[in-house]
Amino acid sequence: MPASSASAPSQAGSVPVRADQSPSAAEPERGFTLLEVIIALMIAGFALAAMFASLETGLAGGGRADHSLRAISIARSELAAAIATPVLRPGTQEYVIERYYHSTVDIRQVATGSATRGSSERPGLFSVSVTVTRDGSARAVNLTGRAVRIAVTQE
Repeated sequence: MPASSASAPSQAGSVPVRADQSPSAAEPERGFTLLEVIIALMIAGFALAAMFASLETGLAGGGRADHSLRAISIARSELAAAIATPVLRPGTQEYVIERYYHSTVDIRQVATGSATRGSSERPGLFSVSVTVTRDGSARAVNLTGRAVRIAVTQE
């Protein structure tokens, strides 16, 4: 038998190697080609770009939610403060709160009741409207409440 066709002794489970082959030639090459690496990097880049875009969208939505919650909180505080006053005077007042928020409190006397016995004072129904806006935002928070106080007489 010629030496070129003889097989070298093999261990169980290994690939037989011919005598004219080197052991490394019988094993398939391991690793990635340059094209495979470039394609993998492109796929990873697209995935990262999508993740960063969704992260940016999420952060922007969180910022809008924070501004809306602050505006609602300011409007509730302004409405509660206006209704808690013992005397309501019709008119409009504007405030600047925390540099960026603008509040407008509008008080109107909606109705007047009849005077009670022994008193010249008449009850009045007042509508209190609070509008809060933020600089650079088209959105506004508007809350309205009603209160009964001594009516304001028209002179």
